[in-house]
Amino acid sequence: MNFPDDLKRTITPTLSAKATSLGFPEPVETSGLRSVAHLFGAGKPRCGIYFLALPDSRSYIGQAVDVVRRFSQHVRAHGVIEAFSFLHVARGRLDVVEREFIYKAETAGLILVNVDHVADVVGESDLNDLLTDEQLQSWSASPYEENLNDLESKPIKLSSSQHSRYERNVKQFCRHPLAKVAALELFLYLDSCIPYPRLTEYTFWSVSCMPSTNKTTWPRLLCVSAGVMELFCIGTHKDPSFSFATWGFINVASDVLLGAYGTKEKFLDAYPQVELRAASYRDAGQQASSLFAQSQLDMLAMLEDPAVTRAAAVLAMRIMRKRSTIYFKFHCPQLVDLALQHRDGSEEDLDSAIDSELNAFCDAVKERFPEALEQVRRSDSET
Repeated sequence: MNFPDDLKRTITPTLSAKATSLGFPEPVETSGLRSVAHLFGAGKPRCGIYFLALPDSRSYIGQAVDVVRRFSQHVRAHGVIEAFSFLHVARGRLDVVEREFIYKAETAGLILVNVDHVADVVGESDLNDLLTDEQLQSWSASPYEENLNDLESKPIKLSSSQHSRYERNVKQFCRHPLAKVAALELFLYLDSCIPYPRLTEYTFWSVSCMPSTNKTTWPRLLCVSAGVMELFCIGTHKDPSFSFATWGFINVASDVLLGAYGTKEKFLDAYPQVELRAASYRDAGQQASSLFAQSQLDMLAMLEDPAVTRAAAVLAMRIMRKRSTIYFKFHCPQLVDLALQHRDGSEEDLDSAIDSELNAFCDAVKERFPEALEQVRRSDSET
Protein backbone atom coordinates (compact mmCIF):
# COMPACT_ATOMS: atom_id res chain seq x y z
CA MET A 1 0.00 0.00 0.00
CA ASN A 2 1.55 3.33 -1.05
CA PHE A 3 0.87 6.38 1.10
CA PRO A 4 0.55 10.00 -0.14
CA ASP A 5 3.87 11.84 -0.47
CA ASP A 6 2.83 14.66 1.84
CA LEU A 7 2.49 12.16 4.70
CA LYS A 8 6.03 10.88 4.22
CA ARG A 9 7.94 14.14 4.27
CA THR A 10 8.70 14.23 7.99
CA ILE A 11 9.87 10.63 8.21
CA THR A 12 13.59 10.41 8.97
CA PRO A 13 15.74 8.48 6.51
CA THR A 14 16.60 5.95 9.24
CA LEU A 15 12.98 5.07 9.95
CA SER A 16 12.15 4.90 6.27
CA ALA A 17 15.18 2.73 5.51
CA LYS A 18 14.25 0.22 8.22
CA ALA A 19 10.94 -0.54 6.58
CA THR A 20 11.82 -0.26 2.91
CA SER A 21 14.93 -2.43 3.26
CA LEU A 22 12.66 -5.26 4.39
CA GLY A 23 10.21 -4.81 1.52
CA PHE A 24 7.58 -2.57 3.14
CA PRO A 25 6.32 0.58 1.41
CA GLU A 26 7.83 3.82 2.67
CA PRO A 27 6.27 4.51 6.09
CA VAL A 28 4.26 7.49 7.27
CA GLU A 29 4.80 9.43 10.49
CA THR A 30 2.25 8.58 13.17
CA SER A 31 3.78 10.11 16.32
CA GLY A 32 0.67 12.09 17.26
CA LEU A 33 -1.96 9.72 15.91
CA ARG A 34 -4.36 7.43 17.71
CA SER A 35 -5.73 5.84 14.52
CA VAL A 36 -4.80 5.29 10.89
CA ALA A 37 -8.37 4.92 9.67
CA HIS A 38 -7.90 7.94 7.38
CA LEU A 39 -5.34 5.95 5.38
CA PHE A 40 -7.82 3.19 4.64
CA GLY A 41 -10.79 4.53 2.76
CA ALA A 42 -13.61 2.53 1.22
CA GLY A 43 -12.41 -0.54 -0.63
CA LYS A 44 -8.80 -0.42 0.60
CA PRO A 45 -7.66 -3.78 2.05
CA ARG A 46 -6.94 -3.89 5.76
CA CYS A 47 -5.64 -7.46 5.96
CA GLY A 48 -1.87 -7.82 5.88
CA ILE A 49 1.51 -7.33 7.53
CA TYR A 50 2.47 -4.06 9.23
CA PHE A 51 5.63 -2.37 10.48
CA LEU A 52 5.77 -0.07 13.51
CA ALA A 53 8.70 2.18 14.37
CA LEU A 54 8.77 2.66 18.16
CA PRO A 55 10.82 4.94 20.45
CA ASP A 56 14.41 4.02 21.33
CA SER A 57 15.09 2.61 17.85
CA ARG A 58 12.83 -0.38 18.43
CA SER A 59 10.45 -1.91 15.94
CA TYR A 60 7.53 -4.30 15.74
CA ILE A 61 6.27 -6.43 12.85
CA GLY A 62 2.86 -8.04 13.03
CA GLN A 63 -0.15 -9.33 11.15
CA ALA A 64 -3.75 -8.20 11.25
CA VAL A 65 -7.03 -8.95 9.55
CA ASP A 66 -8.05 -5.36 10.34
CA VAL A 67 -4.88 -3.29 10.69
CA VAL A 68 -6.79 -0.12 11.61
CA ARG A 69 -8.10 -1.68 14.80
CA ARG A 70 -4.77 -3.35 15.50
CA PHE A 71 -2.90 -0.04 15.21
CA SER A 72 -5.14 1.56 17.85
CA GLN A 73 -4.53 -1.41 20.15
CA HIS A 74 -0.77 -0.87 19.78
CA VAL A 75 -1.15 2.85 20.59
CA ARG A 76 -2.85 1.92 23.86
CA ALA A 77 -0.08 -0.60 24.62
CA HIS A 78 3.02 1.32 23.52
CA GLY A 79 1.92 4.96 23.71
CA VAL A 80 3.79 6.62 20.87
CA ILE A 81 4.17 4.92 17.48
CA GLU A 82 6.61 6.98 15.44
CA ALA A 83 5.93 5.50 12.01
CA PHE A 84 3.73 2.94 10.28
CA SER A 85 3.81 0.93 7.08
CA PHE A 86 1.50 -1.73 5.71
CA LEU A 87 1.62 -4.44 3.09
CA HIS A 88 -1.56 -6.16 1.92
CA VAL A 89 -1.34 -9.96 2.28
CA ALA A 90 -4.05 -12.57 1.76
CA ARG A 91 -5.44 -13.93 5.02
CA GLY A 92 -4.28 -17.47 4.28
CA ARG A 93 -0.64 -16.34 3.96
CA LEU A 94 -0.40 -14.09 7.03
CA ASP A 95 1.54 -16.56 9.22
CA VAL A 96 4.11 -17.41 6.54
CA VAL A 97 4.73 -13.83 5.42
CA GLU A 98 4.88 -12.47 8.97
CA ARG A 99 7.50 -15.06 9.90
CA GLU A 100 9.55 -14.22 6.78
CA PHE A 101 9.56 -10.49 7.56
CA ILE A 102 10.52 -11.06 11.21
CA TYR A 103 13.38 -13.33 10.17
CA LYS A 104 14.62 -10.74 7.67
CA ALA A 105 14.40 -8.00 10.29
CA GLU A 106 16.42 -10.02 12.82
CA THR A 107 19.04 -10.81 10.19
CA ALA A 108 19.25 -7.10 9.33
CA GLY A 109 19.94 -6.30 12.99
CA LEU A 110 16.69 -4.51 13.86
CA ILE A 111 15.73 -4.41 17.54
CA LEU A 112 12.32 -6.07 17.62
CA VAL A 113 9.96 -6.11 20.59
CA ASN A 114 8.16 -9.13 19.16
CA VAL A 115 7.89 -12.32 21.21
CA ASP A 116 6.84 -14.90 18.61
CA HIS A 117 9.23 -15.93 15.80
CA VAL A 118 12.18 -13.98 17.26
CA ALA A 119 15.23 -15.69 18.71
CA ASP A 120 15.27 -13.51 21.83
CA VAL A 121 13.19 -10.80 23.47
CA VAL A 122 14.18 -7.25 24.32
CA GLY A 123 14.09 -5.82 27.85
CA GLU A 124 13.17 -7.37 31.17
CA SER A 125 10.88 -10.35 31.50
CA ASP A 126 9.04 -12.25 34.22
CA LEU A 127 12.15 -14.42 34.61
CA ASN A 128 13.90 -11.36 36.05
CA ASP A 129 11.66 -11.67 39.11
CA LEU A 130 13.76 -14.73 39.99
CA LEU A 131 17.09 -14.03 38.30
CA THR A 132 18.78 -10.71 37.58
CA ASP A 133 20.24 -9.85 34.18
CA GLU A 134 23.70 -10.20 35.74
CA GLN A 135 22.90 -13.73 36.92
CA LEU A 136 21.52 -14.68 33.51
CA GLN A 137 24.58 -13.26 31.76
CA SER A 138 26.87 -15.22 34.08
CA TRP A 139 24.77 -18.32 33.56
CA SER A 140 24.84 -17.92 29.77
CA ALA A 141 28.64 -17.77 29.85
CA SER A 142 29.06 -20.79 32.15
CA PRO A 143 25.78 -22.67 32.68
CA TYR A 144 27.17 -25.64 34.58
CA GLU A 145 29.30 -23.54 36.95
CA GLU A 146 26.54 -20.99 37.60
CA ASN A 147 24.05 -23.76 38.34
CA LEU A 148 26.19 -24.73 41.32
CA ASN A 149 24.51 -21.75 43.01
CA ASP A 150 21.19 -23.52 42.55
CA LEU A 151 22.26 -26.19 45.03
CA GLU A 152 21.06 -23.83 47.74
CA SER A 153 17.57 -23.54 46.19
CA LYS A 154 14.94 -25.54 48.03
CA PRO A 155 12.57 -27.80 46.06
CA ILE A 156 9.35 -26.07 45.09
CA LYS A 157 6.31 -26.88 47.22
CA LEU A 158 3.43 -27.94 45.01
CA SER A 159 -0.05 -29.05 45.93
CA SER A 160 -0.70 -32.66 46.88
CA SER A 161 -2.94 -32.93 43.83
CA GLN A 162 0.01 -32.10 41.55
CA HIS A 163 1.96 -34.97 43.11
CA SER A 164 -0.90 -37.47 43.12
CA ARG A 165 -1.91 -36.64 39.55
CA TYR A 166 1.24 -38.27 38.16
CA GLU A 167 1.97 -40.84 40.86
CA ARG A 168 0.86 -43.64 38.56
CA ASN A 169 3.07 -42.35 35.75
CA VAL A 170 6.07 -42.19 38.06
CA LYS A 171 5.56 -45.78 39.17
CA GLN A 172 5.27 -46.85 35.54
CA PHE A 173 8.46 -44.94 34.74
CA CYS A 174 10.40 -46.49 37.62
CA ARG A 175 9.41 -49.99 36.49
CA HIS A 176 10.72 -49.37 32.99
CA PRO A 177 14.08 -51.04 32.19
CA LEU A 178 15.42 -47.77 30.79
CA ALA A 179 14.32 -45.55 33.68
CA LYS A 180 17.80 -45.33 35.15
CA VAL A 181 19.50 -44.07 32.01
CA ALA A 182 16.58 -41.76 31.20
CA ALA A 183 16.79 -40.16 34.67
CA LEU A 184 20.55 -39.76 34.19
CA GLU A 185 20.03 -38.06 30.82
CA LEU A 186 17.43 -35.78 32.39
CA PHE A 187 19.83 -34.82 35.18
CA LEU A 188 22.63 -33.98 32.75
CA TYR A 189 20.27 -31.80 30.74
CA LEU A 190 18.83 -29.96 33.73
CA ASP A 191 22.23 -29.48 35.33
CA SER A 192 23.82 -27.90 32.26
CA CYS A 193 20.98 -26.48 30.17
CA ILE A 194 18.27 -25.06 32.45
CA PRO A 195 19.04 -21.90 34.44
CA TYR A 196 18.76 -22.61 38.16
CA PRO A 197 16.46 -25.61 37.64
CA ARG A 198 15.21 -25.79 41.24
CA LEU A 199 14.48 -22.06 41.35
CA THR A 200 12.72 -21.87 37.97
CA GLU A 201 10.94 -25.26 38.11
CA TYR A 202 7.22 -25.47 37.32
CA THR A 203 6.72 -21.79 36.40
CA PHE A 204 9.31 -21.44 33.64
CA TRP A 205 9.99 -25.06 32.68
CA SER A 206 8.30 -28.38 33.29
CA VAL A 207 8.93 -32.07 32.72
CA SER A 208 6.22 -34.57 31.88
CA CYS A 209 6.50 -38.24 32.87
CA MET A 210 5.38 -41.00 30.50
CA PRO A 211 3.46 -38.56 28.24
CA SER A 212 1.07 -40.04 25.69
CA THR A 213 2.48 -38.03 22.75
CA ASN A 214 3.28 -40.31 19.79
CA LYS A 215 2.62 -43.32 22.02
CA THR A 216 2.00 -45.70 19.11
CA THR A 217 5.02 -44.61 17.06
CA TRP A 218 7.74 -43.01 19.22
CA PRO A 219 6.85 -43.67 22.89
CA ARG A 220 8.19 -41.10 25.34
CA LEU A 221 9.57 -41.55 28.83
CA LEU A 222 9.90 -37.83 29.60
CA CYS A 223 9.80 -34.42 27.98
CA VAL A 224 11.12 -31.05 29.19
CA SER A 225 9.24 -27.99 27.95
CA ALA A 226 9.45 -24.21 28.33
CA GLY A 227 7.24 -21.48 26.96
CA VAL A 228 5.09 -23.19 24.36
CA MET A 229 7.68 -25.63 23.01
CA GLU A 230 9.59 -28.82 23.82
CA LEU A 231 13.26 -28.55 24.72
CA PHE A 232 14.42 -32.08 25.51
CA CYS A 233 12.84 -35.48 25.12
CA ILE A 234 13.78 -39.10 25.87
CA GLY A 235 11.82 -42.07 24.57
CA THR A 236 11.99 -45.76 23.69
CA HIS A 237 11.99 -47.66 20.42
CA LYS A 238 8.93 -49.64 19.34
CA ASP A 239 11.15 -52.24 17.66
CA PRO A 240 11.84 -54.99 20.27
CA SER A 241 15.31 -55.45 18.78
CA PHE A 242 16.25 -52.04 20.17
CA SER A 243 14.48 -52.28 23.52
CA PHE A 244 17.83 -51.59 25.25
CA ALA A 245 18.18 -48.14 23.65
CA THR A 246 16.62 -44.76 24.27
CA TRP A 247 16.05 -42.25 21.50
CA GLY A 248 15.98 -38.55 22.22
CA PHE A 249 16.22 -35.03 20.91
CA ILE A 250 17.68 -31.85 22.31
CA ASN A 251 16.78 -28.45 20.86
CA VAL A 252 19.63 -25.95 20.63
CA ALA A 253 20.41 -22.40 19.52
CA SER A 254 21.87 -23.04 16.08
CA ASP A 255 23.85 -19.79 16.05
CA VAL A 256 25.65 -20.86 19.24
CA LEU A 257 26.19 -24.45 18.07
CA LEU A 258 27.62 -23.41 14.70
CA GLY A 259 29.63 -20.69 16.40
CA ALA A 260 31.43 -23.46 18.26
CA TYR A 261 31.66 -26.04 15.47
CA GLY A 262 32.00 -23.68 12.53
CA THR A 263 29.76 -25.59 10.13
CA LYS A 264 26.96 -28.11 10.16
CA GLU A 265 29.25 -30.57 8.42
CA LYS A 266 31.87 -30.38 11.17
CA PHE A 267 29.23 -31.10 13.80
CA LEU A 268 27.97 -34.10 11.84
CA ASP A 269 31.56 -35.33 11.45
CA ALA A 270 31.75 -35.40 15.26
CA TYR A 271 28.33 -37.07 15.56
CA PRO A 272 27.76 -39.11 12.38
CA GLN A 273 24.76 -40.95 13.89
CA VAL A 274 22.96 -37.77 15.00
CA GLU A 275 20.38 -36.05 12.82
CA LEU A 276 20.51 -32.25 12.77
CA ARG A 277 17.07 -30.90 11.89
CA ALA A 278 15.50 -27.46 11.66
CA ALA A 279 13.39 -26.76 14.75
CA SER A 280 10.10 -25.29 13.58
CA TYR A 281 8.71 -23.88 16.83
CA ARG A 282 6.96 -20.50 17.02
CA ASP A 283 8.81 -19.67 20.24
CA ALA A 284 12.24 -20.63 18.91
CA GLY A 285 12.62 -18.12 16.09
CA GLN A 286 15.01 -18.76 13.23
CA GLN A 287 18.09 -19.62 15.31
CA ALA A 288 17.07 -23.10 16.45
CA SER A 289 17.93 -26.67 15.53
CA SER A 290 16.97 -30.09 16.85
CA LEU A 291 19.58 -32.80 17.46
CA PHE A 292 18.05 -36.28 17.24
CA ALA A 293 19.92 -39.25 18.74
CA GLN A 294 18.96 -42.86 18.09
CA SER A 295 20.52 -44.07 21.34
CA GLN A 296 21.88 -43.05 24.73
CA LEU A 297 25.37 -43.46 23.30
CA ASP A 298 25.10 -40.25 21.29
CA MET A 299 22.81 -38.44 23.71
CA LEU A 300 25.17 -38.94 26.65
CA ALA A 301 28.08 -37.83 24.47
CA MET A 302 26.23 -34.63 23.47
CA LEU A 303 25.22 -33.93 27.08
CA GLU A 304 28.92 -34.01 28.02
CA ASP A 305 29.90 -31.76 25.09
CA PRO A 306 30.18 -28.12 26.30
CA ALA A 307 29.45 -26.80 22.79
CA VAL A 308 26.16 -28.71 22.62
CA THR A 309 25.04 -28.02 26.18
CA ARG A 310 25.78 -24.31 25.92
CA ALA A 311 23.78 -24.13 22.67
CA ALA A 312 20.93 -25.93 24.44
CA ALA A 313 21.29 -23.64 27.46
CA VAL A 314 21.11 -20.44 25.42
CA LEU A 315 17.96 -21.60 23.65
CA ALA A 316 16.35 -22.60 26.95
CA MET A 317 17.16 -19.21 28.47
CA ARG A 318 15.80 -17.36 25.44
CA ILE A 319 12.51 -19.27 25.63
CA MET A 320 12.20 -18.87 29.40
CA ARG A 321 12.74 -15.11 29.06
CA LYS A 322 9.81 -14.90 26.66
CA ARG A 323 7.15 -16.31 28.94
CA SER A 324 6.28 -18.83 31.61
CA THR A 325 5.52 -22.33 30.40
CA ILE A 326 1.98 -23.30 29.47
CA TYR A 327 2.78 -26.92 30.36
CA PHE A 328 3.04 -26.41 34.14
CA LYS A 329 -0.05 -28.53 34.78
CA PHE A 330 1.77 -31.55 33.30
CA HIS A 331 4.81 -31.07 35.52
CA CYS A 332 5.94 -34.13 37.48
CA PRO A 333 7.93 -33.00 40.56
CA GLN A 334 8.73 -36.61 41.55
CA LEU A 335 10.64 -37.07 38.30
CA VAL A 336 12.69 -33.94 39.03
CA ASP A 337 13.52 -35.26 42.49
CA LEU A 338 14.56 -38.58 40.99
CA ALA A 339 16.87 -36.96 38.45
CA LEU A 340 18.40 -34.40 40.82
CA GLN A 341 19.41 -37.13 43.24
CA HIS A 342 22.61 -37.19 41.21
CA ARG A 343 23.44 -33.84 42.82
CA ASP A 344 24.01 -35.66 46.11
CA GLY A 345 26.89 -37.68 44.69
CA SER A 346 30.43 -36.70 43.73
CA GLU A 347 31.82 -36.05 40.24
CA GLU A 348 33.37 -39.52 40.41
CA ASP A 349 29.96 -41.03 41.19
CA LEU A 350 28.45 -39.27 38.18
CA ASP A 351 31.25 -40.39 35.86
CA SER A 352 30.80 -43.92 37.15
CA ALA A 353 27.04 -43.79 36.46
CA ILE A 354 27.66 -42.60 32.89
CA ASP A 355 30.30 -45.28 32.27
CA SER A 356 27.96 -47.94 33.67
CA GLU A 357 25.18 -46.96 31.26
CA LEU A 358 27.54 -46.87 28.29
CA ASN A 359 28.92 -50.29 29.17
CA ALA A 360 25.42 -51.69 29.56
CA PHE A 361 24.52 -50.32 26.14
CA CYS A 362 27.61 -51.83 24.50
CA ASP A 363 26.96 -55.17 26.20
CA ALA A 364 23.43 -55.18 24.82
CA VAL A 365 24.70 -54.39 21.33
CA LYS A 366 27.29 -57.15 21.62
CA GLU A 367 24.62 -59.62 22.60
CA ARG A 368 22.09 -58.70 19.92
CA PHE A 369 24.27 -57.31 17.14
CA PRO A 370 27.79 -58.68 17.60
CA GLU A 371 28.87 -57.59 14.13
CA ALA A 372 28.09 -53.94 15.01
CA LEU A 373 30.12 -53.83 18.22
CA GLU A 374 33.26 -52.61 16.56
CA GLN A 375 31.36 -49.78 14.89
CA VAL A 376 29.83 -48.74 18.21
CA ARG A 377 33.22 -48.74 19.94
CA ARG A 378 34.72 -46.66 17.14
CA SER A 379 31.87 -44.13 17.38
CA ASP A 380 32.29 -43.97 21.16
CA SER A 381 36.01 -43.30 20.94
CA GLU A 382 35.51 -40.54 18.35
CA THR A 383 32.96 -38.69 20.46
